[in-house]
Amino acid sequence: MDIEAIFWIYLPILIAVVEVVWSFKLTIQQNSYFDSIASFLILFLNGFSIYILVLILDGAWPTYTPHLAISISTILTVIQIIRRKRKKTFGNNGYKT
Repeated sequence: MDIEAIFWIYLPILIAVVEVVWSFKLTIQQNSYFDSIASFLILFLNGFSIYILVLILDGAWPTYTPHLAISISTILTVIQIIRRKRKKTFGNNGYKT
C-alpha cells in the first residue's frame, strides 16, 4: 500500500463516511428544513466523491474534484453543528434543574 494512496484516497473516503453519518445524526436530533437539505447535499457530494476516489484507485486519471466536494460538505457539516449549538438555550440544554 502506497503512502500517497493513504493520504489522497483512503483518508478522504473515511472523512466522507464520517461526515455522512454525523450529518444524519444531527438531522435526526434536530429535524429542520435546513438540516434535511444540508444532509441531502452532504450525502450527494460525498457519494460522488467516494465514487470518483474508487475510480482513481482503479487507475483513472487523478483529479482534485472529490477533495473539493468533501471540503464543501465539511463546511456544511460545520454549519449544521454551529446552528445546533446556537439554538440551545438554558431551558433546553439537557441539564436537569
